[in-house]
Amino acid sequence: MNKDLQVAVNYWPSRFAPPQAGAELARVLEASGVVDWFQTWDQLVSFLSQGLWRPEVTPMANVSSDCDSYYDAMIIAALAANATTTLNITTTLDAVRNGPAELLQKMVTLASITDARVALQLGAGEIKQCKPFGYKRSQGLSRMEDIYQIVHKLLNTDGLVSHDGNHWKYEGAWIGAHYPKRPEIWALGGGPRLMDLATSYADGFISMVPSAFSTAESWGEQVATLRADLERKDRDPDQFTYGFWPFTLVYETEDERDRLLASPIIRWMTAVFGRLHHGDWKDEGVDLIFPEDWMYAQKLLPHQMSQTEVDDVVAAVTPKMIEKSWLIGTPDEVSAQLVPFVAAGANYIAPSDLAPAVLEVEEQEGAMGRMIELAAALKRDASLGAGLAPAKA
Repeated sequence: MNKDLQVAVNYWPSRFAPPQAGAELARVLEASGVVDWFQTWDQLVSFLSQGLWRPEVTPMANVSSDCDSYYDAMIIAALAANATTTLNITTTLDAVRNGPAELLQKMVTLASITDARVALQLGAGEIKQCKPFGYKRSQGLSRMEDIYQIVHKLLNTDGLVSHDGNHWKYEGAWIGAHYPKRPEIWALGGGPRLMDLATSYADGFISMVPSAFSTAESWGEQVATLRADLERKDRDPDQFTYGFWPFTLVYETEDERDRLLASPIIRWMTAVFGRLHHGDWKDEGVDLIFPEDWMYAQKLLPHQMSQTEVDDVVAAVTPKMIEKSWLIGTPDEVSAQLVPFVAAGANYIAPSDLAPAVLEVEEQEGAMGRMIELAAALKRDASLGAGLAPAKA
């Protein structure tokens, strides 16, 4: 059993709350004593269609007129770092919309604010925040390769840096050689090329459960592969982060459970994220909603879909799909579902809970409280081991 399990709680950086709200939550998480990381994410637009953000669908539409108004995640992370001393800080960024030197400068600044750990989760990008804004999402992995290689050179070279890459050509580049503190960079996503970059340059790998790894056994196989690749490249696999965002629906009462499972928002997110490679549903005997080769990062443009198209997707989701797409239950019950993944090698877990997008405004504090309860339960259950042995790859 992994004794070094780290648990994160997510913060939605909505512009309908003041930026300081992230710092306030960070202080609460630090005071809990059971949450290790404050996690936020970089988005230009939501995964949801605006057609789902209506009062008749979610009470939150009464206090926020859209679901797409986000603050800059890096600034929110900096506020959280400045408000705490021991809470680790992480945020996501993508490789399409950020240059290597600029990205490193931002991350070194963030890392230098706090004595705690700071990590960037670097993804290949999503079409929903690339194509409408003039970026090419198809360049994501080739740009990621450039970023990793150039950042590696900048961090490990005292002199000028040159690099002839896929998209960036550096000639005598220099941003100074003093780095008060080096941030960690975790690869966010999946696929052979990203895995190779992760084990060559990154400090960790982050994915999703059950979207990408529906069983603890499949997760364990991935961890075993990563560890073998790290060893082959003369890197220490014990100094690497193996983590994921589990999609959860955590509730306290049966009434909350019923509302969550009936919500069009939950049904939509089930269709979009239930399996990252949509065709994987075929192997589980589930009828496909999108084409077999559909993947949200490459295909989802929610604001280009008509209300009829959105409604048709929501209507096509079955109870079986929901059951297989989420870890559902009380904090203790969801913890029990996560423990086998810890036994299979996970040492970072950041529950991604959609209850706040569905419940009433006055229920939001309780929903966040359950995330802290889940963190406590997971720390307890993982330390006990629940009689489980690490999964064999």
